[in-house]
Amino acid sequence: MAQEMALILSTPIEQLVPQLIAWNNSDLMASVKERLTEYVGKIYDETSITEAKSDKAQLNNFAKALNAERIRIGKIYDAPLQKFKTEVDEVIHAVEEVSATIDEQVRAYEQERQNARLAENKEYFASVLPETLAQFVPYEKIAKKEWLNASKTPTAVRKEIDAAVQKIISELATIDALGDKDADMKAEYFQALDLAATIQAHERRKADKARIQAAQEVARAAEAAAQEVADEESAKPQEAAQKLYTVSFAVTGTNAQLKALAEYLRANSLEYKKL
Repeated sequence: MAQEMALILSTPIEQLVPQLIAWNNSDLMASVKERLTEYVGKIYDETSITEAKSDKAQLNNFAKALNAERIRIGKIYDAPLQKFKTEVDEVIHAVEEVSATIDEQVRAYEQERQNARLAENKEYFASVLPETLAQFVPYEKIAKKEWLNASKTPTAVRKEIDAAVQKIISELATIDALGDKDADMKAEYFQALDLAATIQAHERRKADKARIQAAQEVARAAEAAAQEVADEESAKPQEAAQKLYTVSFAVTGTNAQLKALAEYLRANSLEYKKL
């Protein structure tokens, strides 16, 4: 601020610092200690309770009077400083009131600037994003808060938007290159635009489907074998004891499917061996 708006003391503060308050500290302390010797070790009994109450009242009254005088002197001693603080606070308050009105205008301008920048960013994003992706990738999916900063030039923002769009196009091409027609894979990618996470989730789904398919195939094979045995048994007289049968068949499948088949056989206590 200009010099005329600076706080200037008429007298340097070093010259205004008051001297220590001089009082009869030593004399009063000596008198008090001498007087207190009358009470130290004094024993009161039922015949002197009234005297004890009187002694207590005298000591408390003296302490209260001493404290009250300290407070009175302190207020007088502190009055110039309190007056100075109040006056300075009034100046600060006047400045802050005007500053607040300016701040409102600055905030309003900044909000308008950010709104305009946001509209520009969205418009540019829509112009570079393929129309086929518009319904799946809104601007908010790639937006960065810093793109609205005044320190970030429109040219720099456009470069980052271009990079983000190209990244999406490239990653979608990678998904297509996997040769999988599972629409869920792209749907999942559009949720977070995270290719690595999308591929991991896709592989988990494939493994789950393989396990389910293997279990279903094992169940069908076991059911067919059981039906075959039942048919054979129906043509024979019933035997007293339950007879065990061996059915041989070959199974072709993925590693996951074969593991699922083994789990099913173990779970149903069926013995098996390699052919």
